[in-house]
Amino acid sequence: MDHSSTGAHRARRGAARLALIASIAVLTATCVLAPFAAKASSPASAAILPTSSPVTWTGTALATGSADGEGTCIDGINCDSFVLNVGGTPADWNNKMISIAANWSLPANDYDLYVHKEGVDGLIVGNSGGGVPTTEELTAIDPSRTGTGVYTVNIVYFANVAAVDQPRGTATVVSRPSDGSRRAFYLKGGMSFSDNQTLLAPVTIRDGEPSSRTDIYGNHYVAGIRGVPAGVDLWYLDLNPNSPSFDPYMRNAQYRGQPDSFTQDEAYSVGADGGGDVDLAVGWGPPLPGGVPTLAFASLVAANISTAVSKDLGKTWTMNPAGNVSGGAPIDDRQWMEFIGPNSVYLLYRTLQPAITQIQRSNDGGLTWGVAQSAGQIGQVGSIDVDQNDGTVYISGSTGKVAVGVPAVPKGEPTVYNVYDVATDPFGVASIFVVVKVADDGTAYVVYSNGYNVYLRHSTDKGKTWSTPVRVNDGAETKTAIIPWIETGPTPGSVAVVWYGATTSWNTLDSEWKVFMAQSLNADSWYPVFRQATVSDHFIHAGVISVGGTLGNENRNLIDYFQVSFDPQGAAVIDYTDDHNDYDGATYVTRQISGPTVTRKKMKKQTEGAALPSKQPFSTDGSQVVDFAGDVTKGLMVLTPERTDLDVTGIKYGSEVDSGGVLWVTGTMKVSDMSAITPLSNWRMSFVVNAPYAGISPSGTFSKALSDKGDQFYLRAYTDSKATKVYVWGTAERDRGGGLTYTQRGNAVGSFDQAAGTVTVKVKASDLNAFVAKGPLVGSGSVLAGLRGQTYTSGTNVIIQDDARGGLEYRIP
Repeated sequence: MDHSSTGAHRARRGAARLALIASIAVLTATCVLAPFAAKASSPASAAILPTSSPVTWTGTALATGSADGEGTCIDGINCDSFVLNVGGTPADWNNKMISIAANWSLPANDYDLYVHKEGVDGLIVGNSGGGVPTTEELTAIDPSRTGTGVYTVNIVYFANVAAVDQPRGTATVVSRPSDGSRRAFYLKGGMSFSDNQTLLAPVTIRDGEPSSRTDIYGNHYVAGIRGVPAGVDLWYLDLNPNSPSFDPYMRNAQYRGQPDSFTQDEAYSVGADGGGDVDLAVGWGPPLPGGVPTLAFASLVAANISTAVSKDLGKTWTMNPAGNVSGGAPIDDRQWMEFIGPNSVYLLYRTLQPAITQIQRSNDGGLTWGVAQSAGQIGQVGSIDVDQNDGTVYISGSTGKVAVGVPAVPKGEPTVYNVYDVATDPFGVASIFVVVKVADDGTAYVVYSNGYNVYLRHSTDKGKTWSTPVRVNDGAETKTAIIPWIETGPTPGSVAVVWYGATTSWNTLDSEWKVFMAQSLNADSWYPVFRQATVSDHFIHAGVISVGGTLGNENRNLIDYFQVSFDPQGAAVIDYTDDHNDYDGATYVTRQISGPTVTRKKMKKQTEGAALPSKQPFSTDGSQVVDFAGDVTKGLMVLTPERTDLDVTGIKYGSEVDSGGVLWVTGTMKVSDMSAITPLSNWRMSFVVNAPYAGISPSGTFSKALSDKGDQFYLRAYTDSKATKVYVWGTAERDRGGGLTYTQRGNAVGSFDQAAGTVTVKVKASDLNAFVAKGPLVGSGSVLAGLRGQTYTSGTNVIIQDDARGGLEYRIP
């Protein structure tokens, strides 16, 4: 808390004290109360020197709960104050710090920790306030910087189920590393995220590398790429807590179609002016009365970058297919965007060869662009951000460099950029995108990975000097951490960093990945505290993740980045790519729903808006896989509605035992209409057995099984050139590049029901078992996961196809 809020802090304390006295008076009128006296911690105070042993104390408050943190905190009632007298001079503490912790026994209890310089209403120099379930809060102070003398450690009894579970405080002298590196402290737990949700779009087999933005009103946008020339997809979610359609659990994403569509028609229109990369940006500050912040969009074509602007929450777009070319260079790659103020926006990209940076500014929200400036060669461009105070522009590159352009006139356009080496490491930089962000107070931050860990640095002098790197990730659950992203919060030092993490010692074929986030409220300190949480409620990928960009030979299904943003409550909103249950990467979304936010307040219970539609069932006929009707395409470019026999609407898996006691595994695919069956057509259904972590997601919309770790099979029906029906089965295997290799193993049994619009294929479990290698043989109790399907034509240069994305599970009785 800064000095400007101290008076308000005192006022809240006084109001809380008066309210408590009033409530006690009411109780006294109706019952006899035990004598009451405010308590101090036990002991009430202690002294500490640089050579001291740890100091400990125990809380003695009544533990009645302080639901507004220190705002409703009264010493001896629902918080407990301890006075720490720090001795010596600041110089005596040059190589020392004091770690301050609060511990308790029951994870159901919730205590928060604040450290004030001087009295309990003094400046906050350290705080930690997670949520359940956790049993520790941790922070640190540095007397060499904040001075010696009196510090007040205030433990707030935020919510308690057991008053006897008194918190135990500890102040420990710790050494700052002698090599000059920064000392970080790490906390686990105390933050939770909503059930992860899959975002699906018609036509496409993938949507990845999501761009994520949330404006000041809580309008959240996420866009994912299909690939050139298939375009990109856009979704909208309402995260305004005052809105009737408030969607705090992100379960009602509204599909906005393809903003780079040539036709700007319905969602099923295909073919677009882009799809190679996407980035979004939202205007800063309030828009015109009655309006919404401008949403700008850029999609990569390679020949140029197409741009568009929306003023109505992404429902309609004003598009400029010429994009950046009017003032910049054609034939380009990897664009990024960021606003300054409500109407001006910067576009960063690079030319192909040589890779030279190009920075252009638009003053009409991102529709037309001025003449390009350049910061020279810094490798693949990694991000752009703008200091809203004076217009300083920061860009980053894959070679570990950050370029900074300071305008000659405040909020004008920089014409000169200075380049600084920032991301340096003995192991190199293993993030294709080194990311730079600038906070509201002008502090710039950069994150990168060396292939093993994620590191954070910051600068307070516009990039001229940078702090010593500090490791962000911690613990065995994320021994390896790659592909980080960062966003800065509204209070000084507040950031959130996200990354993909695995338990393996490095990025290997054995790795199993989840999404992680670390939040810090003092990231600009020499003693930052990182609170780490697991974001994904399942493993999102198995095997190697490529960090080499388009030149990488490993699995690129997750592509090269994902992002985090903050909503009006300060909750982290994370959109990421996931291929654990699918043919290729799909975009998933989740949002922080408990714990401390970057506003330094704790999340309150979230209530969905009254107008939010009720959750719809995954399917109405028992199908484990569902798909959009009417989304068959030719070459992913031309909608082909006449091929109703290839238009998948659902797939249902099952099993049966014949009269001879033989177990069969079955798959039945339903299409829109099968009045006519065309030669050279294919209907394929995929499934996996022995995949680890089987079980339905909390959202009820996908299997958590890690498909690429199991035994993969497929069932297929096809017609030859004479329309003869053939039924086969085979095995599948994910290759190192991320694709699937199919090997036919034998004949199957099948049938078409043209009236019902279904095709059924079945295979003996004993035939499958000849190829089972990763677990028990297929039989009673076996779980079929990785359920998905495709239809396609063969024998033609341009394939007509439809893809049904990953679904639920089936257990053999």
